[in-house]
Parts: sequence; structure tokens; C-alpha cells
Amino acid sequence: MKKRYPWATPYRDRHGKPRWRFRRKGYAPHSFKAPYGTKDFEREYAACLSAEPIQIGASRIIAGSVADVISRYYSDNAFLDLKPATQTVYRGVLERFRANFGKDPMRRFDAERIARLMNAMRHKPHAAARLRKLLTQLFIIARRAKIVPQGFDPVKDTKPPRAVSDGYHRWSEDELAAFEAKHALGTKPRLAFALLLYGAQRSGDVRLMTHETIEGGRIRLDQSKTSNAVDVLVVEPLQEALDAGPLGEATLLESNRGEPFTPKGFYNLMKRACIQAGLSHCSPHGLRKSAARRCREAGCTPDEGMAITGHKTLKEYLRYAGDSDRGVRADAGMAKVMANRDRKLAKARAQTAELEAENA
Repeated sequence: MKKRYPWATPYRDRHGKPRWRFRRKGYAPHSFKAPYGTKDFEREYAACLSAEPIQIGASRIIAGSVADVISRYYSDNAFLDLKPATQTVYRGVLERFRANFGKDPMRRFDAERIARLMNAMRHKPHAAARLRKLLTQLFIIARRAKIVPQGFDPVKDTKPPRAVSDGYHRWSEDELAAFEAKHALGTKPRLAFALLLYGAQRSGDVRLMTHETIEGGRIRLDQSKTSNAVDVLVVEPLQEALDAGPLGEATLLESNRGEPFTPKGFYNLMKRACIQAGLSHCSPHGLRKSAARRCREAGCTPDEGMAITGHKTLKEYLRYAGDSDRGVRADAGMAKVMANRDRKLAKARAQTAELEAENA
């Protein structure tokens, strides 16, 4: 039988109290604070699974270098107070930056050099904006540690490339039907698809959902990115997919090795399934946008839709839900404009007729 929580093992602390710890080769160990099997335990376990591997050679960092400042940032409250999912994203950005520039002195990154970096990333505007945001944090750390002079803030003199994309493609109803036609109930891609679409949650939360997450016919979780609590009904199509499986032991979705999916592994599973269904332009994250679109098209109020998707701001929810009713609203508005114009013309004609009658 597969372990419910791979890499979690029991031990007794120095007081003889039974405890649990996370031990995985190449990753930092972690002693669990919450009791085994509780929601808080599962959140700690999810954070361990999402952590980045330990960087080999960190002790050979050059003082004052980019790598030095990045390491200081990782131990600063500005980073430690972030949600585990956000930490994972930021680490990915910074480790790629470290791989290219880790040995360079931080003070060499003036506005001109950062501007060249932004220009080189014009094809990836969202990634460029995120890197620029993190560079701002790195320079705060560098100024505090006197690695760069006080007042040295070259990031403010640069701009990221303008994003013209609407982000991940929002699946149409025909595309949703094509995926379901290709991947039958009882397959792992179909189960993942149903959790993403009918659960309306992010991939990072879906891939780490446990059996406890869906107890009582509802999806109850605190979103890993925002800590926003959601309580969503398990609707019939999702229940059919759950009944058909295949369900894992530790998490609802598990890899072929019986382990929870990594972010890359989960994305690759769904991307392959999209390609097999002739939907190479689709991605798993676009399914959440389709869920938001369905809420809007069904006449849900923004509050109702946000309660399902877990969005914190109306602006972000509407970006996901889309706005294909612009033409209808524009027509209604233009009808009012023309009706007002006709009323004014009719009034003017009536006044003219009245004056002519008086002068006759």
C-alpha cells in the first residue's frame, strides 16, 4: 500500500513526544508543527512539496555578488512572509537570474544594464515585469547591507515591456467538448480536467488536493497563492470524474510513481493531453478562465463568481471571466444616444412649428 504522505516519517523529539518530519533527498528537512493528518498538517506538507531543491555550492558565494544578495533575500522577512506558492514562483525567477549573473557584482546592474535586460525580454513581458519587481526587492536588500550606495535605485529609471497578451487562452465550449471526447472518464487527464474546470481552482491547488479536501461533497481549501478560503459544491460532472478515478493515496492526482505531481509534471500531463485532443494552443490554467466565463454567461453576480474562483479583486475576476457582451452593451448605449437625439430634434421641430404658427 502506498504511503499517504511520501517523505513524511514519524519520530520522537527529545521530550519523547511523537512528531512527524519531512525528509526528501536534495530538499530541506521540515518538522511538522501541526498534528498528523490535520488540515494544517496538509498545508505544511504542500509547502514542503512546493519548495525548491537546495542549491549546491551556496557556501561559495562571492560577497557583494548577485548570488549573495539573492541568498540574503531568501532569509529576509520580505520573502519569508510570502505564501509558499509565491515563494516557489519567485525562486524560479531568481535562480534563473542567478544562473546567468550570480557572480557579477550587484553594483554593476545600473539602469542601462537593466533596461537592456528588459529589452531582451520583450517577447516575455510578464516575465520581464516579474523580474523587474524582484530586482527592486534585491536592491532594497543590497542598500541595507551596504553592498550598493544608499539611494542607488536603478530600477526606477527603467520600464518593463508592455504586455499586449490577455494571458492564458480561455477555452471555448467546443474545445472543452473536444477534450472530453478524447479523454474518457477513468483517465488521469480527464480527472485533472474536471477538477480544474468544475472546481475552478488553480493548478497549484488542484495537483495537491487530498481526499479530505473534497469531504462532504464540497471542495474546501485555503488557496495556496492568496490564502483565500473557498467552499465550492462538487457538481455532478466532477463527481462522475471522481467516481471514475483513478484517485491517488496521498493526493487525488498522483504521478506514475505514486507521488504528488510537481508543477512541471502536472503541466506536462495536461499539455500532452491537450495536444492529443488537437488543442495544442490550450493549457490547464485556461480552464479556470473558462470556469469564470461560465459563471458570467450564467448570469452570476461578480460576488457569486468570485466565491467560486476565489479571486480577491473584481478586476482580476473580470479579466478571467471575459467580456464578450461589449457589443450588446454598446448597442444598448447607442440606442439611448439616438433616442435622445430624436427627442431633441422632435422638440426643435415642435418649437419651430409653434413660432411659425404665431407669426402666421
